[in-house]
Amino acid sequence: MRSFNKFGWNNFFQNYLNNFPDKNLKIGRVGSIAGFKYLLLTQKGEIEAELSGKLLYAALNEDLPKVGDWVFYMDYVTMGYIVDVFPRMNEVYRKVAGKRNERQVLAANVDYALIVQGLDREFNLMRLDRYLVQMVNCNIKPVVVLNKADLIDNPDQYRDEIDKLNRKCPVYFCSTYNGSGLESLIKIFESGKTSAFYTASSNF
Repeated sequence: MRSFNKFGWNNFFQNYLNNFPDKNLKIGRVGSIAGFKYLLLTQKGEIEAELSGKLLYAALNEDLPKVGDWVFYMDYVTMGYIVDVFPRMNEVYRKVAGKRNERQVLAANVDYALIVQGLDREFNLMRLDRYLVQMVNCNIKPVVVLNKADLIDNPDQYRDEIDKLNRKCPVYFCSTYNGSGLESLIKIFESGKTSAFYTASSNF
């Protein structure tokens, strides 16, 4: 599965594949979802796919394929049909409003999450901490990105505040206005790793 390495394939998924009884199914990773259409990243490139009846009518919503999931599919001439979903290493989820036990899964198999907050009136340490706690609980490494660094004179003040939360996460300062810090931020993107972006804004 060397060609899948850049998409996040690892020993966790390889071990599951080795023990899966049906060796004739093909493998892909969900890159995006639009309605009932799934875009799969596969060894032959990107293909569109739909859910098989087994998944569409028998699975709970949180068990249906999400962005980042690895899936088994059957390959037809113009369309793929997803028939099963790999176990997940982790998942980003939130509780459905008004329903105590129901979850909405947003993404799966994420290596690290970039939590972005502006260094203007949007900066809120407690709100940022709620995102950090959520990612840690999801077994995802959080990375704090503080944008609009051109507006402040003392970045260490903000770094110290975040360090006091004791979440042990890296903190990057950058500015999309003047480009400062972006080069260092880009270096954290590793081939074969999956990242997710979250804006820790006031609508959380």
